[in-house]
Amino acid sequence: LDNPVRTVSDAIDDFYKAYPQPPLLPMYRGFLIDLLTQSHLAIVDSRFKYNAIWALGFTEYYKALMGSYDRMTGGAQADKILEAMLKALALDSAAVQEDAAAVQGYAAQTAPADVMKHMEGPDAALDPKVSEAFSAMKGALVSTPFSIGLFKMMELCGVETSKSNVEEWADALKISKVKVSTDLETYRLNKNKLQKAEEMLREIEIQEKKKLAERLEAKAKALAEKAAGKKADEETVAEPAAEPAKGE
Repeated sequence: LDNPVRTVSDAIDDFYKAYPQPPLLPMYRGFLIDLLTQSHLAIVDSRFKYNAIWALGFTEYYKALMGSYDRMTGGAQADKILEAMLKALALDSAAVQEDAAAVQGYAAQTAPADVMKHMEGPDAALDPKVSEAFSAMKGALVSTPFSIGLFKMMELCGVETSKSNVEEWADALKISKVKVSTDLETYRLNKNKLQKAEEMLREIEIQEKKKLAERLEAKAKALAEKAAGKKADEETVAEPAAEPAKGE
């Protein structure tokens, strides 16, 4: 029997069809494929419910991982890769980013105490995208992008993303505190790994630029010395022969 559920391989194949070239940088490939894989597995789970907080978490996690990508490649590729990933997940890129922006705006303009009231109820957030996201999580699958969406909301509200605060917000939404706390640690760990890798690449880049500058300087010096020697030879040839002394 045919399985109607798309596999991880299907999602990865669709990603590479949408973004065939240029090749992903090796140091980023593992993070990107892992994000794509985990997101795909969450989406095909029957308990998954897409919402605007998930959209914020997915885009923010992507930006955190890919913040230096364009500088590393010397071109504008990060947005194209994000669009290809969302297409591979059967999501509309413009809609996802619009939903993410709605939650950002809400979190930046709402006091933490009011956010807690909106999460716990019965008060509801004025933005329907946010209100639907809060209500949709009751009994739904908590995936990493959703957790990261919560972390970003906390940052925008001015709430420290500590373990205790994260657990308090999880309680308000009636979702797993253990899962959200684990996602917080994983998120921090991956960011730290990538930051260290980027620092190493920057050091290599600086060393390569220094070596190139030294080679160019040596080449310029050699050309200058060659030019000076040639000029001296030309001046010697151009000197008039000395006149013979009288009486010779």
